[in-house]
Amino acid sequence: MRVPRTLIWTAAPTAELQRALHREGSGPAALVPVTSGTVLLPARQGGFAAAMRLAERCREIGGTALVLRWAGAARVGSDGARTTYRGSLLAAMRLTGPITWWLLKGRERGEADLTADVTQVVGLVDEGRADTHVAGLPSARTGLADLPINTLLPVVPVTQGAAPPEQPLT
Repeated sequence: MRVPRTLIWTAAPTAELQRALHREGSGPAALVPVTSGTVLLPARQGGFAAAMRLAERCREIGGTALVLRWAGAARVGSDGARTTYRGSLLAAMRLTGPITWWLLKGRERGEADLTADVTQVVGLVDEGRADTHVAGLPSARTGLADLPINTLLPVVPVTQGAAPPEQPLT
């Protein structure tokens, strides 16, 4: 199985989400503005349970959040009330961890409802275009929690380039 990747989509606007997560001390995560809201790319060392906790904070801010974790053909998506998976049951359990898997609600075989712009971000992550941003995120364990907001939760494009786009990804 390839290294699992995780993203969280929320309808919350990027700037509002960035301020709220910074106030709460959540992160680190790269925030990507998309037409339908914001995609968070958490640090890669975080697991599914940590992503679900971050998604709960996003729901408090934006009303909705979908966690997607995938590796190869296996995929698990959860909106907090319903969990879908693609691939084998064993592969899905590996993506979440066995204990977290049994705590998830409404587990069923199927596909998470992703908007086209979120699907585009998934493709860019698979191509490796997000790796330099996500790998460089500071960790709470390194004692870098007092960094400025634009360092802790950078708004970055997933595509190549140094500055965020003026318009959301379409």
